[in-house]
This record gives sequence, C-alpha cells and structure tokens, in this order.
Amino acid sequence: MICCMGIILIGGLKHCGKSTLGRIIAGDLDYRFYDMDDLVLKETGGAWTSVRSIWQDLGKDEFMLLEEDAARNFIEWVVPDLDGRGCILSLGGGTVENSGAMAWIGKKGTNVYVRADEELLYSRIMTGGRPPFLSGENPREDFARLYEKRDGLYSDYAHLVHDVDDSPAAINAQRLLVALEKYHAR
Repeated sequence: MICCMGIILIGGLKHCGKSTLGRIIAGDLDYRFYDMDDLVLKETGGAWTSVRSIWQDLGKDEFMLLEEDAARNFIEWVVPDLDGRGCILSLGGGTVENSGAMAWIGKKGTNVYVRADEELLYSRIMTGGRPPFLSGENPREDFARLYEKRDGLYSDYAHLVHDVDDSPAAINAQRLLVALEKYHAR
C-alpha cells in the first residue's frame, strides 16, 4: 500500500460513480474526502440545497463562478489544512468545462477520469429525471454531444483513465485503487 498519493481529483460525467468511488477509496487510504458539489453548496451559505437548483435558479454562468470560488477555496483553505495527509476531491460532472475552476485545481494532484459507457450513463441520468443541461426536445442527442465533448476534455486532463462498468461500486473502487497504486509506483 502506498503511504501517500497526495491529492487525487476524480472527474467524469454525471453518474459515473465519482463520489461513490472517491468515498470508498478515501476510506481505504484513510484520506479525507471532498465533493465539489458540496463545496459549491457551501459557497451559497446554505441558500440552496442542491447544485441542480442553483443551476436552474441562477443559470450556468453564475453556477460556474460559484464552482470557481469553491475550487479556489479548496486550494487556499482546505489543502493547507491537510498537514501532509492525502485527500480525494470528486469533481462535478461539468467541472472540466469550467476553465476558472480547472485553473485552480487541474494541476494540483493526480487527475483520474472515471469513464463509463455512454448508454449506461444516459440511462442512469434519465432515471432521476431530465437534468437542466439536457433539452426537452432531444435529450439523447444532447447527451451524445455532451459525452463526446466531456470525454475529450477529461481525457486531456487525466493522468489516469479508469473505465468502470455496472459492477458493484466496491469492485470498481478496488480496481481503481489498484490502478492508482500502479500509477504511483512507476
């Protein structure tokens, strides 16, 4: 087992398992776990209870400013308080499109892209109802374009691309932990 991998940033599209895998791995490594969505909500001082409602109420541009502030505060306030202990930050599904947020966090740790099959993700996303970033006219086509765009962006940032499937989260987390250990052992 590796003593410390530092900051691990886990990115990927909505419902790929970023937060679930991050929490499991953080527990296995005795790391602190942070979720970008929670950090964004904290930026609002409790005025909203979900990032979806922030996006719907304030719009994309204001949401991205809050996300950038959350990224900056994570680097300026959270990271120095770690005292050398590692942490995992699960990014929001669209954080990779926020150049301001990525300027703060994009080069601060090991970037992991948790990649899942497009059909699997679309099915998971639509189970919770159509999110505001997909149109009502043709959400499937919107998602295909979004998947292609974000897949390219996450791949560009990634030090490690980790494919997940519909296996239980514990199995996907164990596979990711092994991949991280191999990456850091080289």
